[in-house]
Amino acid sequence: MKKTYLFSPVGYTDPIKYFRDGSLLHICRVYRPDVVYLYLSSEMMENHRKDDRYVKTLRLLGDKLGHTFDIRLIEREDLVDVHHYDVFYWEFREYISRIMNEMGPEDQLLLNMASGTPAMKSALLILSTLAEYSFQPIQVASPKKAGNIELEERKEYDVIENWELDEDNEEDFQNRSYPVRCMNLMKLLKIDMIKKHLKAYDYYAAENVARELKNDISPKALQLIEAAGNRLLLNWNGYRGNIAGYEDVFRPVKAGDKQKYFEYALTLDIKLRKGEYVDFIRGLTPLVVDLGEIILKQLCGVNVSDYCRQIRKGLEWDREKLAGTELLSILNKTFSPFRYGNIYSIHLNALIQEKCPDRAVADRMDTLIHVEQSVRNLAAHEIVSVTREWVQQRSGKTPAEIMELIRFLFKRLQLNKNEENWNSYDAMNDCIIELLEEGE
Repeated sequence: MKKTYLFSPVGYTDPIKYFRDGSLLHICRVYRPDVVYLYLSSEMMENHRKDDRYVKTLRLLGDKLGHTFDIRLIEREDLVDVHHYDVFYWEFREYISRIMNEMGPEDQLLLNMASGTPAMKSALLILSTLAEYSFQPIQVASPKKAGNIELEERKEYDVIENWELDEDNEEDFQNRSYPVRCMNLMKLLKIDMIKKHLKAYDYYAAENVARELKNDISPKALQLIEAAGNRLLLNWNGYRGNIAGYEDVFRPVKAGDKQKYFEYALTLDIKLRKGEYVDFIRGLTPLVVDLGEIILKQLCGVNVSDYCRQIRKGLEWDREKLAGTELLSILNKTFSPFRYGNIYSIHLNALIQEKCPDRAVADRMDTLIHVEQSVRNLAAHEIVSVTREWVQQRSGKTPAEIMELIRFLFKRLQLNKNEENWNSYDAMNDCIIELLEEGE
């Protein structure tokens, strides 16, 4: 069964003053918490021992409302200096943490923001603003809508007399309490962190922070952040069920193998944007081989798979299928003699340079394969620091220029017709950020 908890410092106007509820009593009257934690400083402990005014008055209210308050005292008898904010911030934080650990998942915690010293109120305000824990701060207005400046004799306090004279006991009493919507600074900071991770294409980090806020952000935003991470991993099965309404953003190229090639090229582009040049270089080879096969099939009428056989590690040239063909003549002429084995980009390039009628495609493919051959082995097999300058010195092209070669070939081979699709990840990030901002 859902319970409501109240954490309340106790102040000079509690439980009743000026013939009206103090903040503690008023919150209990309106919200009827099941469990009430009273934080008592040294001076409040004196009052408590003298006449038990806080507990007795809450018992009287409980009898009137037909409600039982489980009252628990936090006795700080040694707390004399009640004006140091630092003390209360750390103490309140610790007590609230303990209460939260006691509560069930459906329970609610209220904080009395109106009782206690200015230092106590400030500490609760900061805790509410940082919002490390999920609770509802409650403020209570003065009955006169102004500060309580008159003096009222409090040395002798009669619990029953004050209760009977309390005007808030009337049925038509005015509710002076209201929830405080504090600026949730911690939430805002974490949302800002998520945005920065998204803009840096670090979806793993974005998801970790988002899961800390899963009750405070749009469920769809969390879904899409997770989907973005799976997209970067090329894990289509891991995100296709979570992108309803956002298919065009997550799948700008939808046609079969074209989608596979384009999404892979996008991951290379992301590695480039993040400055991950080693991974960018290592990732070139699979794409270059695929592009070579596409060029041969589309522009040269050569289906490479017709001349290969499947082995455990992939495809390799088949001697029997190549025997007596024009392709074997070209390969023998180029490699003197051709040694068969695995299909490499340099094999495909030899065929492309001989047979491709589109010289712009052939020239750029030749450049791309030269780049791949110049830097791939070094990056893959040696411990080296791969920087933009390192790539340019060894290949003659900057990473950005290499990516432009890929973009050109994708457009020419109709693997992507819309240049805006290359900004697909940014568009995806913008959609997620918009969902995050809707909940701020």
